[in-house]
Amino acid sequence: MPNTAQKADNPFEFETVDLGILQQGIKKNVEIKGKNVSSQTIHLESVFDQMTGGENFIYPQKIAPGQNFNINFTLNTAYMEGDFAHNIILVDTSGTAWVALVRGSVENSIVFSERILDLDYYKNGIKKTWVFYVWSTESKPLKLKLAESQKEFKAEFSNVKLDVRDFKNIREGGVTPAVKVSLSVTELEKPKNGQKSIRKIVSFICENYPNATPELLVTGYWE
Repeated sequence: MPNTAQKADNPFEFETVDLGILQQGIKKNVEIKGKNVSSQTIHLESVFDQMTGGENFIYPQKIAPGQNFNINFTLNTAYMEGDFAHNIILVDTSGTAWVALVRGSVENSIVFSERILDLDYYKNGIKKTWVFYVWSTESKPLKLKLAESQKEFKAEFSNVKLDVRDFKNIREGGVTPAVKVSLSVTELEKPKNGQKSIRKIVSFICENYPNATPELLVTGYWE
């Protein structure tokens, strides 16, 4: 889509939309203000977000020359994190695509000391356990548990206090309330298609931030 968007003269002018810093898990109502600066009436067939998060789009189907118009949608940040620049794609009835840009940043209040865990070469029956820490940027005591769907893993949790001033040298004995997690593999289901690589998303549930998606990635290869 980006390669075909706006090949012709752009009939639209859009105001810059910068949403600033958003907390992960919120749903943000977004409004894009635009104007048809061409001499042609534009008939829109669809509007969508090229990235994950944009939903429930409301837009005019007919935009006359010189007309000001709005595009409204909901940005669901549950699966977003970090800086983002979303292309909002407008497609007219001829199939031509135009782009409006929405910028911002999503801050995850839940911090993992490790986000990628390495299985190395793995076969069922091998015991593998990782120990890592989870804490809140707001220094709240966390109530964390493994999501019920995670049948291939088990976890044990204990409350600790951490010194997190140096992320590369996190240690117990500080003032930040945290959860110490021991995550183990129970038994992974080997793919029937012979795929050698392993990529598993491990999801947690945090009562303090019920709309966020605390998760990490387990990678490796089948032995």
